[in-house]
Amino acid sequence: MAEIEVGDVVLARGTTGRFHAVVAGVRLGRLMVERCDGRPMGPLSPRDVLSVFKEAGPPDTETRVKRLRPSGQLRLDLE
Repeated sequence: MAEIEVGDVVLARGTTGRFHAVVAGVRLGRLMVERCDGRPMGPLSPRDVLSVFKEAGPPDTETRVKRLRPSGQLRLDLE
């Protein structure tokens, strides 16, 4: 299973059924979540998480290519 991080969307199992929530934090091995339907929710056990949805987007800045700087041999057109 994917590692659960703050900001991930999860599909979880609760006493009232399944629900989607956003992970707001982790404390003492429990997930603090904000349900997408607005209902209140206490701490959630990682065992109750059925699926984890990660944000899709560009890779981290560490893996990106560094920006080039103009020099006498190179002129950048940044339009």
